[in-house]
Amino acid sequence: MTDITDREPLLASEENDKTAADSSDITDLTTSTEVSSSSQVIWQFDDAVSRVGVGRYQYVLWFFLSLVSMSCGFNNMSMVFEGGQGGHVCATPGNTTSADNHTILYFPGKCTYNTSTIFSNGSTHDFTSIECTKWVYNRSVFNSTVNYEWDLTCNKEYLIDLASTIYMLGFFTGCIILGDLADRFGRRLLLLIAALLTLAASLGAAYSPDYEVFVALRFFIGMGVAGTRNSAYILAAEFARPKDRGLLGLLSDNTYSIAYILTGVIFYLDPNWRRFQLYIALSHILYLTYVFFMPESPRWLMMRGKTKQAMNYFRTSARINKKHLPSDVKIVLNIAQHQSHSTLDLFKTPNLRKLGVVCLLLWFMISLEYFGMSYNVGNLQGSIYVNNAILGAVELVANFLAIWVIKIGRRRAILLSFLIATLSMLAICFAQGSYWATIILAMLGKFVVSPGFSFIYISTTELYPTQTRTLALGTGSGLARLAGAVAAFVPSTVPVWEIMPYIIFSAAGAVGFLAALFLPETMNRPLPDSLESAERMNIVTCHSVLPPCRRRKKHRVLEEPNDGEDNS
Repeated sequence: MTDITDREPLLASEENDKTAADSSDITDLTTSTEVSSSSQVIWQFDDAVSRVGVGRYQYVLWFFLSLVSMSCGFNNMSMVFEGGQGGHVCATPGNTTSADNHTILYFPGKCTYNTSTIFSNGSTHDFTSIECTKWVYNRSVFNSTVNYEWDLTCNKEYLIDLASTIYMLGFFTGCIILGDLADRFGRRLLLLIAALLTLAASLGAAYSPDYEVFVALRFFIGMGVAGTRNSAYILAAEFARPKDRGLLGLLSDNTYSIAYILTGVIFYLDPNWRRFQLYIALSHILYLTYVFFMPESPRWLMMRGKTKQAMNYFRTSARINKKHLPSDVKIVLNIAQHQSHSTLDLFKTPNLRKLGVVCLLLWFMISLEYFGMSYNVGNLQGSIYVNNAILGAVELVANFLAIWVIKIGRRRAILLSFLIATLSMLAICFAQGSYWATIILAMLGKFVVSPGFSFIYISTTELYPTQTRTLALGTGSGLARLAGAVAAFVPSTVPVWEIMPYIIFSAAGAVGFLAALFLPETMNRPLPDSLESAERMNIVTCHSVLPPCRRRKKHRVLEEPNDGEDNS
């Protein structure tokens, strides 16, 4: 058993100060083993989570927190259908014959219409091109969309993509602002505030009187979705043991994929954008019903010095999970209390600066690929509803299979995702004209990019400490939404060059692969609880893609008992 006095001098002095000044159940100390005395038992925080903090109570919490991701799925994909285009032509008065027996013929186009006058003597007047002011829409695919209602066609067509871009900018803003607030005031409180913001903005968007109000509310929807998604993700991770965090992250992404599929199904059954937006708004009420009863992260509570509330969480867990918690137990954590941090602290030290650059590159590139492929579904041949359902189903299956893939390590899983995505997008460039080859390769790209996004979420959560975890995840996720804002315009490059979107996706994958080579491995490792520990634990260097087999072999040989043979 390790003696407390064998710890670092600074931490030992902090322990003495705490013992003299505070008799609370949880203090901020460092220990990796149980320490007992005649009057008290001391557990390290992660040991306490493993002993009493895993059971039916956490399973219920994790399930409900994973449902929050459905809101993100609905809103991320909504403009694919709310801004859908089924084709249009100019609305014209129709062919007319005047009193002096000359006839005016109208030839409608998409953005202009031509007129020709035929006189009674058989002569004709040259065609005159006139810009359209009204359009007739093909409503066989989409009955009601925002561009149908506000005529966002021709020279206003870019406004459809702009609505997605504004949403992503709102998401970026929410990640930065609400992420910092979640680290300061708690994950649960910000989850509640963000949920209310998303509900209010979504309801307002359903009744928008014009495009300007609609797109402004899309910004606030993005902010709210960012706050709910990231706060719920961090809260679930901080309830968990190290070995459960990967599984929980993928569970959250599976509910996102379910919402991805349901987005197309709901709009197919009721292809009206206002009612569809209302359905999305009402879905937010679902998790508002249980956010009020969600406990705060015990790790965050300890960091903020709220020891009694943290101990209440462990007592509740022990009671519901039917685990034994000693009445005199003290749970310890190796962080200082009440430290405030900003985004600049994520780049404070040399190693953290390198880590920050690597992580931001990964976030940007995976997001450019993911959202670009998602928004590009309209450019694929066939029904947009069928293609969307297939892409969503592919994503769902991929996230389930990723439960086993992630066991090879976070870094290798990310590398594999970028590599396969890059090769599949390059292959599409040479498969143009073949419907099935294009579809299969597009599905393969989506199959690996979706869990790649999940792997980066999980890795970022494990790389950064409790004090800045939500801020770090928010910064990375926010930058990803800037990439998503750019991705909204990638499908529009098809008129420039048919394979341009796939060249952009493959280039992003190549850059992401190179960046992932420098990513530290975090699988089955304790979460860092301070910037100092994150600096020490996360060494940024170019890592080998293959397991260090030879090194492990030598290690095993050295551990063999000496039987008198020469092992040199």
